[in-house]
Amino acid sequence: MVTIAITGGSSGMGLEAARQLAMTPEVNKIVITGRSKDRAESAIAKLVKQTGKDESFFQIVILDLGDVNSINAAIAAFPAFDRILLNAGGLGTGKMHASGNGMTDSMVINTVGHAMFVDGLIAAGKIPAGKRVVYVGSEVSRALWSFVPLLPNYCGNFKEKDIEWAITKDYNGPGSCFPLRRQMGDYKNAKIIGHMHFTHLAKEHPEIHVMSMSPGAVGGTFAETAYCPVKQLIAYSPCLFRCLCVTHACFAPASTVIGGQRYVDVLTGDEPKWKAGSIAMSPPCCGCLCFWGACGTMVDNRPLVPYFRDEALCEKTTAKVREWSSKWASQAPAQMTMDQK
Repeated sequence: MVTIAITGGSSGMGLEAARQLAMTPEVNKIVITGRSKDRAESAIAKLVKQTGKDESFFQIVILDLGDVNSINAAIAAFPAFDRILLNAGGLGTGKMHASGNGMTDSMVINTVGHAMFVDGLIAAGKIPAGKRVVYVGSEVSRALWSFVPLLPNYCGNFKEKDIEWAITKDYNGPGSCFPLRRQMGDYKNAKIIGHMHFTHLAKEHPEIHVMSMSPGAVGGTFAETAYCPVKQLIAYSPCLFRCLCVTHACFAPASTVIGGQRYVDVLTGDEPKWKAGSIAMSPPCCGCLCFWGACGTMVDNRPLVPYFRDEALCEKTTAKVREWSSKWASQAPAQMTMDQK
């Protein structure tokens, strides 16, 4: 019997993962983090109704990945667990983080906040040998040709010089004058850095099973925060994305269920189904090296993407993530008020 923790478990894919995992026989407790107690309690009420589990099956920890104080408090309060899903995050706004920490908001909420949180848990002895850490990334971290020209495409070309830029600059490449492309560029950069950091973390801590994965293109809360025209297309023409082989299903609820099944696959079982350091995501299209959509049976993308398989680059990425984490921690105000809606 295992305890599974889910960051960002109060909505979207995190909530669906909690629902599916609660129905899995080997899971006997789920810890959910949310940015506010009200949101988390509302989520647990839904889960109790959907799963028939007692309220005591679930536990809440308040965690706002955009607030250093909240991260430190959550590290101190976090209960024992066997596996943790680093699911919290989102598209972001395409702007710098409101704290003035010098990083994009997408980088903070998707990657650096999680990196600080996990490093803190390890330092506190709360992720001992044999535990599992799963970072939730995205197929946008490599080529995604179906989204051209909405999403920047680096064609496998992400180098050491790009690490600092990705962390500290809003996307300023071709097409950055369009809000959606800037938003998607920031999100892409955050997920690239996240995948590379957690791949290296697996090498740093071989006693812990660390990997990353993606639920695929599921719409839902991701689409709700996207700028025009993605938000409108997914809201009013969701079948279009399935016809283009981008999403798992024609409608977001069905895609979310399939994405949740991906989560269950990597988090359950007596032995991990993937090697430590794996980046499990959708495969290339039709057996070739063209990354078209974000659906299909997952494969390890490390051998397929030059910057994912570059161990030296991944190590340098982790060093830079920790450098900026330290700067943020040292410069953070005594208390930062974040949007709790």
